[in-house]
Amino acid sequence: MACHPTRRRSGHVDRLTARDSFSHETVFADLRLAAMKREREPSSKAYRQDRFENTERAAKETIEAEQRARREKTKRLKELRLSQQGAKDPATK
Repeated sequence: MACHPTRRRSGHVDRLTARDSFSHETVFADLRLAAMKREREPSSKAYRQDRFENTERAAKETIEAEQRARREKTKRLKELRLSQQGAKDPATK
């Protein structure tokens, strides 16, 4: 009967595998330490208001850019249709 290479018949993980594995406690401790060291954003009302206004402005600019792109696409398609119609019907020229 063949056993898994990292397990013995008794079900114990061999020492090399156990040493190289990470425990959840170690990973979470590292994440907590990183979060404590990370620089915090200022939480002043003025800062939050500024971020809100910047987000609103960016959203407005994105919407306007999408509208411009739609108008330009519509214009190009209209010009293309007109040029194709003109090529089909030379009598209308």
